[in-house]
Amino acid sequence: MKKVKFLFATLLMITMVGFSACNKDDEESDVREQAVGNYSITTTLYVEENGKLVSFASELSELAEALGEELDENDFKFTGTATVAKDGSNKLLVNVDGDKFFLNNIREATNGFVFDVDATTVDDVEFTNYSGYYLEGETKTYGGGYIAASKKLEFYIYSSMEEVLDAALDEADLSDEEVEGLVQLLVAAGYTEEDAEEDAKQKVVFEFTLTKK
Repeated sequence: MKKVKFLFATLLMITMVGFSACNKDDEESDVREQAVGNYSITTTLYVEENGKLVSFASELSELAEALGEELDENDFKFTGTATVAKDGSNKLLVNVDGDKFFLNNIREATNGFVFDVDATTVDDVEFTNYSGYYLEGETKTYGGGYIAASKKLEFYIYSSMEEVLDAALDEADLSDEEVEGLVQLLVAAGYTEEDAEEDAKQKVVFEFTLTKK
């Protein structure tokens, strides 16, 4: 009987150790854990042109010139803070100065992981995942990625030029007369209705680069 009890106790201990090891492996297999924390962040605006990203400033340079303004790339580069936390069983929540972005479809990659970004609305502008993130040695693109060695997380989203500019005009709170004055300046500079319709369809891409503190 003592041998039976000893055998039972031994099996029980092995089972408990086994479960403990499994739990530990489960925790270690959650690649999201390495990205959790506080970050500094830089947001840069681009416009997609023929499948490539060009600076927002250069795209609007002609319009700015017509309005007597000069634009610099730094005018469309913003800094702030962000936090990254696990959300549910398979997502990450990125909180950028109060604006929330959810990273989904997370899959392990070399020295980190890649992911896509849930569609979301920020300040009445609808944003969608944009595949602009490259892994070295791959031709496929992703919505974003995290590199453990540099502790950097990067992701891309986009909206239409029309939505972005409408939101900017709303924030500027211009009067009807001021808007009409801008329109007249653009027309005088040779900017046509066809130009406006074409520009409205362009994708404005937001690149978020987060560096862990």
